[in-house]
Amino acid sequence: MAFNGDGQKFVGDDGFVKRAKFAAEILAPGALPVPAVYMITHIGTPTGFPPNTTGLDAAAGDILVLKAGDVVTLLAGDSVVTLTLTDQCDVSSWTMEFSKEEIDVSTLCDHVKKYRSGKSDMSGTMNGIFTAGITDDVDGYLRQFIDIAKQDGDLTFDRYAQQESIMLGFFYVNIDTNLADEMFIACAFQIYGTGLGGELGSPQSFSANFRFANLSYTDANGDTATIEPTFYRIGDGTT
Repeated sequence: MAFNGDGQKFVGDDGFVKRAKFAAEILAPGALPVPAVYMITHIGTPTGFPPNTTGLDAAAGDILVLKAGDVVTLLAGDSVVTLTLTDQCDVSSWTMEFSKEEIDVSTLCDHVKKYRSGKSDMSGTMNGIFTAGITDDVDGYLRQFIDIAKQDGDLTFDRYAQQESIMLGFFYVNIDTNLADEMFIACAFQIYGTGLGGELGSPQSFSANFRFANLSYTDANGDTATIEPTFYRIGDGTT
């Protein structure tokens, strides 16, 4: 795989956010349709998924991005679920902060304090411009905290009750261009706070705070895959 972007410096507007939802399962052996984005749910022995070079093998829960011309043929025991990606065009910025617990393991016999690091943690924020049909969508951020009611005069009235849900997001550091490879953090997350307001001469903006969450998918064969926060770098498949 060719990584064309080594040495490339990014600017802030390279960033992007997409929401992902589980779609069709593919369990039978055969070539996967392209272009498409998949999540691996099970790996057979042997497997048709791409091999490692210097790292670890792919695992259940990993994201597989296939572009036009890529060929991956599932073998018996391999399975994936297709992901449908939606651009979150209401998001204008996002940040993530990573940390680890600092655990004091000092004893009376130690001359200086000693520490160990604990589990990784992440918190993040998103800011955006309120966009009708996206921010207030039935799968949008606003519904995490408030009911959504859509009324079209005397024709229709639809109410969607407030519903907390775990979201699957692709947080892009760099979208695929001729300058660098496609890079994003794929993770499940849950929103724990949001704000919405207006100001004279300013856009109607919103903010949201989120943290990593646990999200698993069980396919028709009973195979369960858990999505772990992972930084992905996608090359163009050439040498």
